[in-house]
Amino acid sequence: MRYLGSLLVLFACLVSALAGGAKLDDLRSPGFMAEARKGFEEIYNLDYQEATRTFSNLRSRYPYHPAPPLYLASVVWLQELFLRNELDLDNFIAPGYFTEPSQRKMAPKDRKAFFDQLQESERLCQALLKKDPNNADARYFLGSIQGVLGAFAITIDRSYRDAFSKGKKAYKYHLEIVEQKPEFNDAYMSIGLYEYVVDNLPWYIKWIAVIVGYRGSEERGFQYLSRAAEKGIYSADDARVLQMVLYVREKRFSDALTNVRLLQAKYPKNFILHLNQAQILEKMGRKDEAAVQYREVLRLAELKRPNYDKIPLPAFRVTAAKKLQSLEQSE
Repeated sequence: MRYLGSLLVLFACLVSALAGGAKLDDLRSPGFMAEARKGFEEIYNLDYQEATRTFSNLRSRYPYHPAPPLYLASVVWLQELFLRNELDLDNFIAPGYFTEPSQRKMAPKDRKAFFDQLQESERLCQALLKKDPNNADARYFLGSIQGVLGAFAITIDRSYRDAFSKGKKAYKYHLEIVEQKPEFNDAYMSIGLYEYVVDNLPWYIKWIAVIVGYRGSEERGFQYLSRAAEKGIYSADDARVLQMVLYVREKRFSDALTNVRLLQAKYPKNFILHLNQAQILEKMGRKDEAAVQYREVLRLAELKRPNYDKIPLPAFRVTAAKKLQSLEQSE
């Protein structure tokens, strides 16, 4: 079960809620798209307060659109993970990391806000489907809601059962969409993740999945993730994050390094991506380059570079010193 848990935790990367593909007929204005992208960039740059303001404004301007409350719920969840210091790459590839209870308890008001926003998003989706049962965008958002609930279940509540159940629902919603509209490229991200997870279940669980009709393919999973990364409207960066984590799991470190460098260049305020680069270089055995990156993160934190100043400096100095010493001794 611990191996299964380490795979299911990848649902934590399902920021597919942010991969909205928000193309409802009456909401395709350049203004909406530009504002949504602004919010996504703020999330990736760890500017959570700014992202909250951006998506709150979108909700006010588009009160019947299911995307803004979905985005707001995702910000609440991601900010909680950030405060717990649990967005680290090593956590997501460590078997059993999310089996242990968190030392931090989520504030009741934040937990309530998370679920309230998702309920509002679901209500708006259902209203759209009542008018048009074939509305692919509304069904996409319903799948994204399930994906975020699955991510929350494993990373906050540490519930494998709920995570897998919600992830399966997200997969079903999005698979139905691409079967009808193969060009709906954003939906391939959650499908690809689910394919990978099911194919990597331990044998004593996989046979149950096969009996009930679920089969996965790691190869197909990577193909779908690549499609989302290359062709997705909003899911490209999210798919690249997922690829990065899975590449590290599969020891495809060069591919992982390519992805993280691309993302870091795009979101320079995200110190977590910077640390990810150092971690991947370390796993590749490129100790000197890894040390350079760890020192650079420390330097930028001491200079109080935007969002690097969120690093708890005294503790990080100790951590960095130990890491650099370890790298020097292993040469």
